Amino acid sequence: MNEVMKLNARIVAAAAMISLGAVESAASDFLDSKCRDYRHTFGLDKRTVQRPEAPFCATSFGSFDEYSFTSCRAEMEEYRRKVAGFADCLSDESDRATEEFNDAVKSFNRRVGG
Repeated sequence: MNEVMKLNARIVAAAAMISLGAVESAASDFLDSKCRDYRHTFGLDKRTVQRPEAPFCATSFGSFDEYSFTSCRAEMEEYRRKVAGFADCLSDESDRATEEFNDAVKSFNRRVGG
């Protein structure tokens, strides 16, 4: 009977860890909402953010006709929106990196003192 109770306790603990992992993942997704559009959805390095690129129409040669001007202006407005969002993302990334550093220092200090 004691072995059954130990097994049940392990199952409950494992379920709690899985649940905690899901909560941490959901919290991480929520915190990362500003950077979501600037991360690759594929690949191994989920910490890397990619800066938005200027629209081709803004850097190409030649003059605008009315249609290309209107179209490029809309692309430039979208680019401005993306750059502002990217700046917010970097600010959040900086805050998170500082928080991770402080947590690591606290953990280090606990190990030194313990």
